[in-house]
Amino acid sequence: MNLRLDYWEKVKHIEPENLVFLDETGVLLGLMRTHARSQMGTRAYSLNPFYRGSKVTVIGAISIKKVVALMTMNGSMDGIAFELFVEKFLVPNLWSGAVDVN
Repeated sequence: MNLRLDYWEKVKHIEPENLVFLDETGVLLGLMRTHARSQMGTRAYSLNPFYRGSKVTVIGAISIKKVVALMTMNGSMDGIAFELFVEKFLVPNLWSGAVDVN
């Protein structure tokens, strides 16, 4: 069974203007050290990430024509935050015939 072919059969009749794509990412604000030591005249390097500071999560939805919805939050995405995004930001901006692609 070819899942990709089955998927394209399901979506081939949907107008591209009606497709809405969701994506989410997190940004660590304190990933680099602010201070380091090295020998005089040399640069300090560190291969280990330094997780100090907060995390910001960004979730959004786009179509061919516009940004449909966007939400940022401090911390990580969870089920409650995702439901809030869908209910308060995404659904009010959808139109008749819009299809969410995840």
